[in-house]
Amino acid sequence: MDSVISNTRKQERGQTIVLVAIALLALLSMAALAIDVVTLYVARSEAQRAANAAAIAGAKIFATSGFTSVQGGGPPVTQPEVCQSGGPGGTAAANVQAAAVATQNTVAGQAATIQSIVCNFPSSGNPQITVTIGRTGLPTFFARIWSRASNSISATATAEAYNPSGHEPPIQVSVKPWFIPNCDPGDTAGTANPNCPGSSSAPFVYTAAAPNDGSIANNGSFIGKTIAVSKVPNASSLTLCTGGCTPCPPGGCNTQYYPLDIPETPAPVCPSPSAISCTNVGTGDDYFDNIACSSENQVSCGQMIGRGETVDVDNNNNDSAEAPATEATQCLIHTTSTGIPPVPSQQDAFTPNGGNAPPVMITGGIENPNPNLRNVQNISRSDSIVTVPLYDGAVGANPLNICRPGGRCNRTAKVVGFLQLGITQANPNGVFQAIILNAAGCNPGAAGNAISGGGVSPVPVRLINQ
Repeated sequence: MDSVISNTRKQERGQTIVLVAIALLALLSMAALAIDVVTLYVARSEAQRAANAAAIAGAKIFATSGFTSVQGGGPPVTQPEVCQSGGPGGTAAANVQAAAVATQNTVAGQAATIQSIVCNFPSSGNPQITVTIGRTGLPTFFARIWSRASNSISATATAEAYNPSGHEPPIQVSVKPWFIPNCDPGDTAGTANPNCPGSSSAPFVYTAAAPNDGSIANNGSFIGKTIAVSKVPNASSLTLCTGGCTPCPPGGCNTQYYPLDIPETPAPVCPSPSAISCTNVGTGDDYFDNIACSSENQVSCGQMIGRGETVDVDNNNNDSAEAPATEATQCLIHTTSTGIPPVPSQQDAFTPNGGNAPPVMITGGIENPNPNLRNVQNISRSDSIVTVPLYDGAVGANPLNICRPGGRCNRTAKVVGFLQLGITQANPNGVFQAIILNAAGCNPGAAGNAISGGGVSPVPVRLINQ
């Protein structure tokens, strides 16, 4: 009897061991599967981030190339030049930039690679780019036991450059404190702006001349033009292109700005005072900080600027704005030099694609805050890219004269558009030289919520699908 009980117990223990072994095997299998699933999930997330970044970088080219500035007609940048649909290796500007940004991301330990790019140019004028990132042969630890199939993942993202010029809601962007007239210096083609001196200059955007809808003037022919910009001297009348400006000379055509008093509440985001040429950052000069730093205040389409407004015109009859403007601009673009920068340049360089033809290529300078962008060609962003507001200057009997000569700046002017400039030189006496990269006009009849673009461009870039 005892032997029967003993055998029974042995059998039960054996069965228990078998059940435990089976349970352990099942648990190990589930754990192994979970590890592989997590590996694939993480890789998929990494691929999505890479696709998002590549799509945004590609869409940014639509804006910085000037492509989004054109409303109808033949653009200065053609579709094949800015974006090409197809597999990896496309030579168009958006393809190159998307690929460069993609490789800065990793998927399962390897640089992300682009499988395909699809360019879409819808009739609404908001160009789109769709980027697909893929990775095959992903490492798995246990799944290969049950399957010889190669593990792969892919992710897709679509981004667009939203073009508010002409027929969309009003624009609202952070700007530099330079109020520039809506007069294309040296350009007499097309319909002239009646508020420009002598009614001889064409506008950048049509707001005082037909069709008066904020659309881009002269088919964006000014994109890629170099201009020299100086402060209005002693609050006197503006003078454009002294000595003639056709064709535009190497030093740039002349235009003049009114310095603006933009509130520093909230405080702007500033570089360290130890940064190059930034010693006076944050020392109480609002004008200096609004040039050298990133302002948190935004200026809107249709906003009035001048006496009694939130943003006022700085009188500066003694030209006190000139010196801080030069130093602040040097801080902004990371240089100690004035005039033509040395080679290699401290600041980022802007190179038009032959003459004044866009797109403009940006090369990182040796003082670019991001070490990965130094001496790198065809980068997609730069601290030297700024946005400035435009005004038509229809202020009574003295067009373009917000300040009375020798007197107070007691008039106001309306924001009618924005220019995006790439600053190439910070010169003495508050003068800077820049390449025109983009433009956006204000449609007087636009309605709805403002399109807000912070930082460098009046043409927001956004993900629309991922």
